[in-house]
Amino acid sequence: MASTYTDSLTLELMATGANANTWGNNTNTNLQTIDAFNAGYLAKSVAGSTNVTLTTSATTDPTVESANKVIEFTGALTGNIYVFIPAVENNYIFFNNTSGAYTLTVAPDGHAANGVAITQGAHTIQYCTGTAVIDLFANSFGNLSVKNQIKVGDNITLYANGSIAATNLVGNGAGLSGVGEFASGTEALFVQTAAPTGFTTNTNATLTQCCLQVVSGTGGGTGGSDTFSTVFTGSKTASATSVPVSVANLSVSAAGLSAGATTLSTPQIASHTHSFYALNNAVNNLSGPYTPVYASSLPHPGTPGPAGNVPRTSGATGGGGSHSHSFSGSASLSGSLTSPISASVPSMNLKYADSIIATKD
Repeated sequence: MASTYTDSLTLELMATGANANTWGNNTNTNLQTIDAFNAGYLAKSVAGSTNVTLTTSATTDPTVESANKVIEFTGALTGNIYVFIPAVENNYIFFNNTSGAYTLTVAPDGHAANGVAITQGAHTIQYCTGTAVIDLFANSFGNLSVKNQIKVGDNITLYANGSIAATNLVGNGAGLSGVGEFASGTEALFVQTAAPTGFTTNTNATLTQCCLQVVSGTGGGTGGSDTFSTVFTGSKTASATSVPVSVANLSVSAAGLSAGATTLSTPQIASHTHSFYALNNAVNNLSGPYTPVYASSLPHPGTPGPAGNVPRTSGATGGGGSHSHSFSGSASLSGSLTSPISASVPSMNLKYADSIIATKD
């Protein structure tokens, strides 16, 4: 009876009475095959852009390429390639040590669609079901404890209630969704030419050349119409200008003003004399006693009067001194006042940094 072989490692199953005098050699071959599949190492060049099929055998052969447990792929890739392994149940450790910006995918022979790509520079454990390759590093671990560092060459996907706790996360966050320090819709100022990843520049014309106003109440309001560069422009030198001022339109209202009555004293009355008639016996002695005649029939001073009376003039009295009058009431001034005056206003050219307002996506 002829020997048969196992499906996975093609170990020889010798029939009773078969392989006389060679049974020991065949057994050693089986043991070498088992040894290769558990501890064998192969460095396989896959340079170029042509797909590679690892050698295999329908009978026991510990020297075939697919009989090794650890296989390192080397060489410079010039295109995307597939490496085909036997389409039987088995598991391997692969090391993609190739160069070139191309992918290397391991798949069961005849089942390219069910292959799994290995990142360059990465080691992986892959299990072949016979028709598909399963990357054991993909999602088959439970709790993973690492002493030093985990380097991830592809995306990290969390499902259900998955969470990440860390004291320090490094990276720009590109490609993350649903994760952010700011809630969607948050607006912030950035002193740079473009909005950072995850933000969209607010292009509202109201915000262009707009100064900031700090308020203690509700924010987000806008106002005013003069732009920043219109108000703050020019050099730092001062300029002078003349402002015309006129008094043509001024008027004074004195309604209700009145002067009070004043009694003049002798020094305030103008210097003057009085005419009168004196008796003859007082002609030469005006200081003596006399009796003036004040009759309406007396003639004008200087003309002869009745017998016994002589017209005379008294001495001057009065001094023309000043006097005052009291006033009562109110006065008001109205109208516009204009007069040539000179005023200087310094020009302003403030330093500034262009900023943008961006909204969190």
